[in-house]
Amino acid sequence: MKSKVMPPLVLTLICAVVCALVVLAHEMTYVDNTGVLTKEMKEGCTQIFGQGEYEILTRTEKGEKEAVDFGFDHVNSIIADRKNNNCLIELTCDGYAKGGLHLLVGIDSRGEIKGLHFLSNGETPGLGANVANKDYTDKFTGKSKHQQIDDVDNLTAATYSSKGLKKACKEALDIYSTHKEEIFA
Repeated sequence: MKSKVMPPLVLTLICAVVCALVVLAHEMTYVDNTGVLTKEMKEGCTQIFGQGEYEILTRTEKGEKEAVDFGFDHVNSIIADRKNNNCLIELTCDGYAKGGLHLLVGIDSRGEIKGLHFLSNGETPGLGANVANKDYTDKFTGKSKHQQIDDVDNLTAATYSSKGLKKACKEALDIYSTHKEEIFA
């Protein structure tokens, strides 16, 4: 009987000790990077608005710090330069590829799109990926209403990617217009 019980008992004890050590190592080395601007995000902020004092808006929920998203599904974070009343909204939207468009939409104090910066583009190279080309993204500059966004022509052979980019821009404008006071509070 003892020969049948001891191996599983020893194995269970070994697993418990290893799990405890993994948890301890995680707790000792974990760095909370919520609210930290990455190098790519800083470059995007500077590309769109120039130098500024950019910060990701965060809140504490149940003792955990998390990025503010105002309940929008595609929003990763809201970045504000409160000194200059500029806002950047980080979104990940579907184009042709699920989650293929990861970008910053910069909105100025007038509520107009100032510029777009792609953090990553998972769309089809040579087709949908062309929505990230500057000559196309510049067509969104100065737009502040859904109808103005819809007036931007889709790229040929990149209809889904174009529609995904338009959706991202519209969502960013909605967030800005609805939550402007909270962003700059």
